[in-house]
Amino acid sequence: MGLEAVVAAVEHVESLLADEETGPVQDSLSWQQTDADVQLGKACAMLGTCRQLRDGTNNYVSIVELSFNAIERSFQFYLVDQTAAESSDFRKHEQVFEDIENRGVFSDTGVAARIDAFRSEHRARIYYDIDRPGRDLAVGMHELAEEVHSYAVEFADAQSRCNCNERHESKP
Repeated sequence: MGLEAVVAAVEHVESLLADEETGPVQDSLSWQQTDADVQLGKACAMLGTCRQLRDGTNNYVSIVELSFNAIERSFQFYLVDQTAAESSDFRKHEQVFEDIENRGVFSDTGVAARIDAFRSEHRARIYYDIDRPGRDLAVGMHELAEEVHSYAVEFADAQSRCNCNERHESKP
């Protein structure tokens, strides 16, 4: 494995994208047709991966990162589903949190603003390894992401479109 292998791998990925030959879509994302449902499906997939990581590893960095992503995708799902917004309207992370906060999805609790505050302060620090998340933070972030996701799905009355329960039920 050397530079030639890296160049070949880059060329392979570029070719797949250029030719639109990325392969079959994962099952849990294959049915979504609307912009909102794509965001919902991504949130469900990220939460499913968090569950698998908690069962099989102690990969706390991945759990925290996926939890932040699942929260943002859940909020974005709600905004696209319940308003005239499109996913492409949200170019910056903080826009999603501000819009959720302004719409009162969590009443006057300030939940979205509080999550955005620690996202903006700690996410980059964890991502760039300035801070290293421990087990308790990883578990807490995952539980927060699950609660936020469930709340947003219920608030949008979209339980039938969320596939998180199917994953829980199929687990041995």
